[in-house]
Order: sequence, then structure tokens, then C-alpha cells
Amino acid sequence: MGKTHVSVVIPTFQRANLLGHVLNGLTNQSYGEFEVIIILKPSRDGTETVINSYEKSLKIRLILQEKGNFTDALNIGLENASGDIIAFLDDDAIPSPNWLQNLIETYSISNVGGVAGDVITAFFTEESLNQINIGRSQLIPETKPFMQRIGLSLWDSPLVGLENYLVYVSKAGIVSYNFDVGMRSIYQTTLSLLGMGANMSVLAKAVDKFRFHNSNWMLGLASEQFLGLSIWKKGYKLLFNPNAKVYHLTHSSTMTRNLYGNATGRRKNSLCNTESNLLFYRLYGLEPGLSLVNRIAWVIFSLLFEMKKIVKNKDTYRITYLKNIFHTEIIGLTWILSRRLGGNFTIQRYLQSFLT
Repeated sequence: MGKTHVSVVIPTFQRANLLGHVLNGLTNQSYGEFEVIIILKPSRDGTETVINSYEKSLKIRLILQEKGNFTDALNIGLENASGDIIAFLDDDAIPSPNWLQNLIETYSISNVGGVAGDVITAFFTEESLNQINIGRSQLIPETKPFMQRIGLSLWDSPLVGLENYLVYVSKAGIVSYNFDVGMRSIYQTTLSLLGMGANMSVLAKAVDKFRFHNSNWMLGLASEQFLGLSIWKKGYKLLFNPNAKVYHLTHSSTMTRNLYGNATGRRKNSLCNTESNLLFYRLYGLEPGLSLVNRIAWVIFSLLFEMKKIVKNKDTYRITYLKNIFHTEIIGLTWILSRRLGGNFTIQRYLQSFLT
């Protein structure tokens, strides 16, 4: 039996200053049977030059994305991948040398349809671009959030069958993290509904014919769990391997990071919060385990929690979060009504207002 072939899919846009470090990390992989599919939205920042410099050391296929958003890029990657396993890597996430090897070995476990790895916060020091300071995991919770303790009994209980998953979708349609499973996942492979798009992989046959609905995503928030649920419902297990690490670089231009003190950054942060919380409405009608009672409980407690912070800490910035909750529910309910009436409601048109 031959070696497992892997397709590494990297969507990229305006990251010429970072993509080289990612590609360099791929040249140092201990496992060599892979291709790199780069989905490039034209950036005019020299990204093509960076990619061309690695054509001799990596098997690269460059595909230009003339239009569309992040999930369109993922769809392009899924359509063009030839590997038995499709691995997704962010254009600002540097893979550890054994990243692919650890992912592939996890598929030797019976009936695995997807494997995610750990994402470690990292940044280059001022002294040297070759030296990386590494921080905490972006996936494994260090402390049990106060809201989670209350939420587990009121709105945050997992969909039936996901009780022992590190990352799961709750009955309220919220992506949540299980603290108790997280403590085990530091040292061992655990169940998880994928994790972050910066570091995840899927079995090619498990995602056959799967595609994201293009018109209703912009940044792809919670798309990992939407994809994971599709694989899980086919009867596959999804796992998290802490040894399959990537180092996610912090920088001011990251797509989903809040740039405090910057008006554009605040709008972008609003977009992120709203889009991720729309998962309930994306799954509504597809996932019978969702609960309107749990969703209403989440909305009420989220509003009360944010209002308490505003009153107690005089944190007027939290008013933005209150607006995000209202925006999410209005957009979601309008979407459901439109579907029932046979309309063609496009969430993207409403989400775009956050960035204008």
C-alpha cells in the first residue's frame, strides 16, 4: 500500500510578508508526500513572487480567486484537492516540523473523518525574524469561564453525542469549549468537532460533495464546526491531536482580530461576533438537536451579562456587544422567514454593513 497523499490548502490575501514563513515551515516537514494548493485572491503586494520562490522546494499549485469570500476559497480548495487527506492551513500559521506526520498518524485510528491540531499564539521578536516567542494555546482553555459553569445547565449543553468533545456545538447553536476535556487534551488525543481553520484536516471521502453556501459567509467564522458536523453526521469520529501544532502569528492585519482604538477594527470585531453567532440559523432546519429554548436562554443571559459589565465597569465599549446580539437575532430570524416564504435572503448583504 502506498503512502497517504495529502493536499495542504492555504487561502491567502495580502500576506506577502508572512506567507514565506508558512511555506518555509512546509519545506521542513518530516512527511514529504504532499502538495500545496494556494488559493490567492489577487493582493498586489508581491505574494506571487513569494510563492514562486518556493516552487523548486514544494509541489505548489497556485489558483487565483477572482471573486468571493473565505468560504469560496475553501470550496475551491476542496474541488481541486487530489489528496486522500485535505489539510487546511492559515497563511499566518507556521507548521511545526512533525505537523503533517502527526495528523496522518491520527487517521490510523478506526473511523476518523477529521483531525485538528493545536494552535499556539506566536509572534516574531524585534531582534530577529527567525526567533519566535510562543504563548498559550488558542484552543485549550486554561480556566473554566464563569459563564460556562452556568451555561452548561441553561443553554450551553452539547448536542446529543458531542458531550465528550473538546470543541462542540451547543443546543443554542454556539461553538463552545469543554474545559474538562481540555485538561486531557493537553497530553492526549481527544474527540473534538475540529477546532480552528488555522490547523485542521479532513478525510477526502468524508467531505465528498460538501460545499459551503457561498452567499451567506464573509470571514468563515464557525465554518469549521459547520464542516465538522457534516462529517460527524455521516458517522465519522473527529479528533484533536495536541502534537500536531502550528504557530499562529499575531499581527495587526489579521482578518478576524479586533484592532482596539481603530474604527475599522471595531466594525470588523462586530462582524466576527455576529457571523460566528449565526451558526444556530445556518443549522436551523438541518440539525434537529438545536433548541429554541436554549437559544432564548443564551440571548437573555448574554444581554444581562453585557449590561452588568457596562453598569459595573462603566465599559461603554460593551454596548457594541449588545448591538451584536440584536443584529445576530434579527438577521437570523429574517433569514428563517425568508426561507419559509421561498425568498433568497442573503446574509452577506447585511454583514457587509459592519465594514462600511
